[in-house]
Order: sequence, then C-alpha cells, then structure tokens
Amino acid sequence: MKAHIVLAHPEAKSFNGHLARVTDATLDREGWARSFTDLYASEFDPCEGAPHYATRADKTYFHAQTEQRYHADNNTTPIDAAEERDKLLNCDLLVVHFPLWWFGMPAMLKGWIDRVFIYGSVYKSQMRYDNGICRGKKMIACITTGASTDSCGFNGREGDTHLFAWPMLFPYRYIGFDVLEPIVFHGIGGVASIEKHEDGFSDLDRYAEEWSNCLCDIESRNCIPYNSDDDFDRNKVLKPQSPSYSPFVSHSKIKLW
Repeated sequence: MKAHIVLAHPEAKSFNGHLARVTDATLDREGWARSFTDLYASEFDPCEGAPHYATRADKTYFHAQTEQRYHADNNTTPIDAAEERDKLLNCDLLVVHFPLWWFGMPAMLKGWIDRVFIYGSVYKSQMRYDNGICRGKKMIACITTGASTDSCGFNGREGDTHLFAWPMLFPYRYIGFDVLEPIVFHGIGGVASIEKHEDGFSDLDRYAEEWSNCLCDIESRNCIPYNSDDDFDRNKVLKPQSPSYSPFVSHSKIKLW
C-alpha cells in the first residue's frame, strides 16, 4: 500500500509540518510506502495560466480546461503538474495537511488542486464522482485552526469548521476518492497550546498522539457521506426520494440572507 502526503504550510517547523512528519513516521511503522510533497519547500507554482504552456491549443485566448485537455491528450502536461498528478494517481491513501486561513485552505493548496486535478487525465465529464479515476482510494485531511474548539463549534463565534471543510474536501470526492472524516485540531499557535500539563504533555503533544493513532486505525475511519450518482435526475437535481447528507445538497433551500 502506498500513501502520498501533501503539506501546505510555508514553515516546515510549524505544527502542520510536525504533523506531516508524524504522518510519514507512523505510516512507515505501519508498513506503507510513502511519497511526500511540501508545496512551499518545492516552490510549486499554484497559479494556473498561459506561462505554463510553451505551445497552446488556442494562442489567442487562455482557457484552462482547453489547455489542460490538449496537453493531457498530447502527453505534454507541464512537468511539475504531471509529477504531482502521478503521485496522486499512484497512491492508495492521500493525506493532506493544511491550516485554516480566513475560513478556507491556503491559496497554495487551492492552486495545487487547480493545476493537478487536470481536465483530460484526472477528470472528464464521464470520469468523476462514482466513476472518478480515484475511486477505491482514500483521502483524509488534517486541518489546524488558530481559534479555540468552542469558537469553531456549531454555535461558536467563528462558525462550524466542519461546514467550512465540506466544500474544501469536495474536489477529492469529485475525482472519486472515498473522503474520510477530517481531523481538526484547534487553538494552534497560542501559548496555552504549548504549555505542559501536570502529566508533562502539552495540547500539541496530545494532538500529535491522537493523529498518529488515527492513522494506525485509518482503515476503520468513517467516510464523509455523499450522494451517489443515482441520487440525481437527468438535470442533476436531487431526486425527492434520495437522502440528503449535508446542507450543501438539500431538498429545501437554506435561507442565509
């Protein structure tokens, strides 16, 4: 079994970086082969655009999907994106580490998705969701927040982190992954998180142990429930008798404003 680890944090000595190294060490002990991408350390360019393509399907107008499909069909995908794509497609487990910044993923990680989830080789109209190229593979996100657990709860001042996570993780479902319930560690970066308790361990120590234990039990972790392709009609609308698993795909409109 092979795992691919992606780290999206600009500081290798950050807690996110530490957790990524815990991932590597734990999966090594569990017998996994691993590959590792530190997006910032590798200076991955997250900005999709014309400069990546020496030749163009359309030299007069840049359209990302047109260029991605053209180069996928001709085996001329930009090398950095192609290498990341191959790591993605060759793994059985994808582990993504990132902090929650302004209620979303860092731009670096979003750009990695923009460039690596390549139209033509990672997804097509008939190769997504239940028929995605990554079907049968598992993905888990390890997310950190600066705010406290209470503040990030369903009734907290900053809103429910798990709701923010749903759209951030949906791209992985789109390309076929079984998306496991993410693990979220709160209150990272404050003095309280690094202070030792009476037993000699800090909150960060406890988080790292919890994360390692999670990886050791990864095969039994629950998946986020998503609707199957058959739950939608020909117009891609949820059928009346189909289940609804989240407020993002629902039988009734949720009024926000």
